[in-house]
Amino acid sequence: MSLFLLVAVMAAAVAGGVAAERRWQDRAERRTRGAMSLMLTWVLPPVYFVLVSRIHPDLRLVGGLLTAYAVLAVVGVVAWWVADRVMKLPRPTVGAVILAVTMANTGYFGLPLTRVVLGPDELGAAVAWDSLVSGPMFFLVGFAVGAAFAPPGLLGPGGAGTPERRLVAFLKNPLLWSAIAGLAIPVDAPAWSAEIAQWVVYALLPVGFVVVGVQLSGERRLERAAAAGADPVTVGPRSHPTRRRIIRPEVALAVGLRLVVAPLLVVGVSLLALDLPKGMLLQAVAPAGLNGLLVAHRFNLTLQPIASSIVWTTSLVTVGVVVVSIVG
Repeated sequence: MSLFLLVAVMAAAVAGGVAAERRWQDRAERRTRGAMSLMLTWVLPPVYFVLVSRIHPDLRLVGGLLTAYAVLAVVGVVAWWVADRVMKLPRPTVGAVILAVTMANTGYFGLPLTRVVLGPDELGAAVAWDSLVSGPMFFLVGFAVGAAFAPPGLLGPGGAGTPERRLVAFLKNPLLWSAIAGLAIPVDAPAWSAEIAQWVVYALLPVGFVVVGVQLSGERRLERAAAAGADPVTVGPRSHPTRRRIIRPEVALAVGLRLVVAPLLVVGVSLLALDLPKGMLLQAVAPAGLNGLLVAHRFNLTLQPIASSIVWTTSLVTVGVVVVSIVG
C-alpha cells in the first residue's frame, strides 16, 4: 500500500463514519464500538503476539519504553498545569486536554503508517510501543484521569473509577498479555504468520477512522443541540459554545504538546543516549487517539478538545509525512 493510498483510505473512512452517524446516530456509535471491541478481543491479540515475538528485547527497546512513559508523564503534567492554572478551564475540560495529550493513536494510525513508511522490519518496535505503553496508559492513566476530572456526582461509591475497577480493566486487557507472551516465549513466530499479521495491521486503518468520523459527527450534533438551547442535563459538559475560532486555545495546547513537545523529548533522548528504533520514533509523533474519546464518554468529560485534537493532529501528521515523502 502506498502512502497516498493510505491517506485516501483514511479520508474515505472518516467520511463513511460521518455519513453513518448522520443516518443512524446512536446506533452507528454502538456498532462501531462493537467492531472495536471485536478487534481488541479476538483479532488483535494474535497479531500482537506474532509481531512482538519476532523482536528481541535489548537496551534500546527497554529504554524506548521507559522514555515513552517519562515523556508522557511530563507532557501530561504540563497539560494539566496550563489548562487548570493558566487557562482556568472547567475540570471536565482539563481532563479532556490531558487525555488528548497522553492518549496517542499508536494502533489504528501508528501501526499502518509504520508499515507503509518504514517497512515491516520496524513494525515490531512500533507494536511494542503500542501494546506496552499505549495500552497501560489507556487502562490505568486514562481511567484515572477520567475519574479524577469527572463532573461532581458522576461516580458514586464503588463506581467505575475506583482503583479496583481500573485494575481489573487493566488486567483484562488481552493486548497487554499477548505482547508480554510474545516477549517471554523464546521462539519466533513463523514468517508466514508475520506476513498475515502485517495485512491485518492494514485492516485496522479504516475501522479506526470510521470510528473517528462517527465520533466527530456525533460531537457536532451535540454542539448544534447546545447552541439551539437543548437541555443542558442532556447535553452535559461535552460541548460549550464559544465564538468561532480556527482553533480553540485548549486544542492548540493539546496539539502543541502532542506533536511538538513530546516528539522533541523522545528524539532528544534518542540522539543523546539510546539511538531508539525508527518505529518508536514514528510512534512518538502519533496523533491524538480514539481511546481518549472512549474515556471521555465514560466519565462525561468535555469531548470537543479531544475530537478536535484528533482532527488537527491526524491532519498535520498526515500532511507532514506526505511532504517529507515527496521531498525525499
